[in-house]
Amino acid sequence: MKILFAGDEHSYSEYAMRETVKLAANTWADVTLLGIHSASSARRLASPASLEVSRFFQGYRDLFLGSWRAGESPYGLPEGDHEWKALKNGRWEENNSLSGGSKGFRVRVRAGKPGAEILAEAREDQSDLIVLGCTKGERCVWEGAKPVPQEIVNDAECSVLLVKQEQPVSTIRACFDQGYISQESREMVNQMVTLHSAKLELIGLTEKGSINVDAFSRLSQLGEYFSDREISVNPRLTEVSEFEDLIGGDPNEGMLAIWAGKRSLIGRFFPRDWIGRFVSKCRTSVLIMR
Repeated sequence: MKILFAGDEHSYSEYAMRETVKLAANTWADVTLLGIHSASSARRLASPASLEVSRFFQGYRDLFLGSWRAGESPYGLPEGDHEWKALKNGRWEENNSLSGGSKGFRVRVRAGKPGAEILAEAREDQSDLIVLGCTKGERCVWEGAKPVPQEIVNDAECSVLLVKQEQPVSTIRACFDQGYISQESREMVNQMVTLHSAKLELIGLTEKGSINVDAFSRLSQLGEYFSDREISVNPRLTEVSEFEDLIGGDPNEGMLAIWAGKRSLIGRFFPRDWIGRFVSKCRTSVLIMR
C-alpha cells in the first residue's frame, strides 16, 4: 500500500499528519509526505529550503520517524544531513538516508496550485490513498478558503481520506450501492474501525423505494465480512434520494465512508462533482474509496 500525505503549514495538516502516523503504524505502508507551496509556477522555485512549508515538513518527518520505539520502525533510522534535491516537473525531495528500513519513506515539496500538484503527485507515485486535512466545523477548506479538499475528492483516481481537524471518530457510517467493492477498500474500512475502536454502520443505498436484491445480498456479504473480523456491524438499507440528508445528520463524532466507483448509483442520481459538494456539507472526516 502507498500512502500520500499532502498538506501545508497549518494546524489542520498537522492533525491529519498524526492520523497518517497511526495509519502507517497499522498498515506498514510506503509513505510520501508532500508539502505544497502555493505559487503560480512551480519552475520559479529555485530551492524549497527557505520556505515555511519545508520547515514544517521537516518537523513532520521527525514526528513520523520518531513515532516508533527503537528497533521497531519499518522505515529505519535517519542518517547524515538532510538536503533538498531537484526532481522533474518542479518537484523537490529531501535527500535523507534511512538505515535498516523495509518500507519506503520520503519527503517532497511541490510548488503550484495545491489541488493540481497533489493529484499529479498521486498519479506519478501511483498512490493507493491520499490523506489530507481540512478546517473543522461546518467548513471544509484550506487556508484562504481554498477548496482543495473538494478538488481532490472529485478528481483523485485513488482513495482519499479527508481528516476533519480535531474531530474524534466513534462511529463509521459506510455507504455503498451497486458499484464494485474491492478487497482493498473493505480492508481500509477495517483499518479505520480498528484504529478508532469505532462502531460500524453499513448503509446500502437503493433507488425508488425498491429493495434491490443485489443490494440486500451485498449488505449481508459485507456484514459477514466484518463480523468474521470480530467487528460489530449495524446494517440497514436507505433510499439514495435521502443520502444528502443522511450526510447532514452525520454525528459529530463520526466518519463517513463512501464507495464511489465509476458506476456509482449516487453519481447517477446527483449532479457532477457530487462528492466535493457533499464533503463541503459534511461535519465529519470522510473516506472516499475507489
